[in-house]
Amino acid sequence: MRPSQGREQSSILCTRTTKAMKENIITALKLIIVDRLVTVLLSSFILLCLAYCLYVGLSLRPSDLQVAVHYTSFGETNFYRAKWYYLLSFIVFGLGLAAFHTILTIKLYVQERRQIALAFIGLSFLLLLIAWIMTRSVLKVAFL
Repeated sequence: MRPSQGREQSSILCTRTTKAMKENIITALKLIIVDRLVTVLLSSFILLCLAYCLYVGLSLRPSDLQVAVHYTSFGETNFYRAKWYYLLSFIVFGLGLAAFHTILTIKLYVQERRQIALAFIGLSFLLLLIAWIMTRSVLKVAFL
């Protein structure tokens, strides 16, 4: 076996894997688009997550002072302080929530578990609502 032959085989295998993944993604998206309820729920969930990120991004105000970034009922103080850019992690949370929950819902739907996928996206809406309420409270205290 020539040394270059191993590289050729690995590149062929990589090309096959890439094509298979691309076909799987296209097939999954076609399945989702056919079901209107799942399509509407997923697209509205993604839009609400983006609206959440936009809300947090527009609510941030750079400051040299430390701001309240975390609330807990445990510990000596209820509010913990840090630099304002710590609040950028709320945007990352919103983007991660949109990406991972959408992927998991699609994965459940493709495995023919439509009811579980619908329940999961419903709970994702609930999680986003709770996150939005908590974020609003933290931002209200952070920038008094």
